[in-house]
Formats: sequence, structure tokens, C-alpha cells
Amino acid sequence: MGGAIAIIPARLASTRFPEKVLAARTGRPLIQHVFERASMAESIDRVVVAIDHERIAATVRAFGGECVMTSAEHPNGTSRLDEAARGLGLGDDEIVVNVQGDEPEIDPEIINAAVEALEQTGAEVATVGSPFAPHENRADPAIVKVVCDARGLALYFSRAPIPFLGRAEGGAAAPTLKHVGLYAYRVAFLRRYAALPATPLEQTEKLEQLRVLEHGYRIAVAVREAHHHGIDTPEQYEAFVQRWAARGPAGG
Repeated sequence: MGGAIAIIPARLASTRFPEKVLAARTGRPLIQHVFERASMAESIDRVVVAIDHERIAATVRAFGGECVMTSAEHPNGTSRLDEAARGLGLGDDEIVVNVQGDEPEIDPEIINAAVEALEQTGAEVATVGSPFAPHENRADPAIVKVVCDARGLALYFSRAPIPFLGRAEGGAAAPTLKHVGLYAYRVAFLRRYAALPATPLEQTEKLEQLRVLEHGYRIAVAVREAHHHGIDTPEQYEAFVQRWAARGPAGG
């Protein structure tokens, strides 16, 4: 296994937690944690941080990472990835994995699962869905849900609790999966996606992956247990720092 490139979009501005990618109360900046986790995935040969500010560049270089400068004006992470892939001179058939820059505890096996799904299904995009943990609220709009067809291809993503749990008797209940927000695609499709116009469902749900489905392309969904969480607020970062400290001097 191997050969894919993980690109981590990392912008300096953040509405709820300014400059979070540089937060370093664990002794390492947040972006370094993400970089190191992505580097552990067997499917990944190279990790690059797509940045928009020289301060992030200096931080990444200080821990020995590779970065590429991109515009500060991108509407989403996928658009930033497209510019990064162009800047790196990647070929059309190379596989790129979009790893979120605020997930310092991402399981490397989640990355491997997305790459494997892309290679085995022939879909244009691959991502990961996870069963809900007992304590997670399926009605929470901050948790994106995904439902799939019998082949494991995404039918729809929503912030609403889908599928609707009706009163039909008999038969197995359709599984509800929470969406794990990373994507694998070949560079040729990444470029195609970046050129596609925004779509009504994408704009309604505020979910950029719906643009893929609305334009008739396929998203394969690998099902894996996922327990990591993104860092959106100072409170979530504080909880991560405490988990890191609890794992001992090496942070686990």
C-alpha cells in the first residue's frame, strides 16, 4: 500500500478559534499533530500542508514538514487543494487525500480506508462513514449524516437526521452513519470538481460534497469506526490538550 499524497489545508483565519492551527499548548503546534498522524498512514507517501500565510509556513518548516503557499481567498478546502496540486505539479492519475487541518487525533486507518475505497470502487471520490457512538446525538446539525446504496455509494449527505425513522414494521433498520470529513480523489477529478458550479443542495445544506452528487458523480463510502473529533473552538482544543497530557510524556 502507498503512493497517495495527503494534502492538509491550513488557513490562519478561523472564526471560532483564531489561528488554531498554530496553537501549541501540547508542546507541538496543532498542524504538526495532524501532519504526524497523516504520515503514519500506510497509503500515504507524502504529506504537504496547503497554507495561506507565512507564519504557518515557518511553523511547518520548523518541524521539518513540507508546505505549499495558496491564496487566502478560497471558498473551501477542496478549492485550496486544487491550487496546491497545481503548485506541486501533480499528475492527473495521482491520488490526493484531503485531510482536515484541525483533526489532530485522526486515525491513520481512516485515511487508508478512503484510499482503498477509491482504488477498489472506481468512484470519482471516496470518503468514510462511521457508526454513531451511543452518546452522540443524531439530531445534532453539527454532525453530518450520510446514507448509502447497496454498493456503498453515497445517496445523500445532510445535517438533518437521515434516514427518517418511521414506524414501518419488519425488516432491518437502515443504518445511519456520521460522515468523517476527509476525501480521496485523483488529481484529474479534483481539477474537474473545482471548476463545477455550486449547486442548490450544496448551498442549502452548506456541504460542499453535495456538489459532487448533484453533478452526477459518485462518492464511495468506506465504513469504519471513527472516534476522533475536529477542533473548532478553544474549549475543544482544551479537551484535546487534556487528552494528550493524560497519555503521558510522549502524548501516546
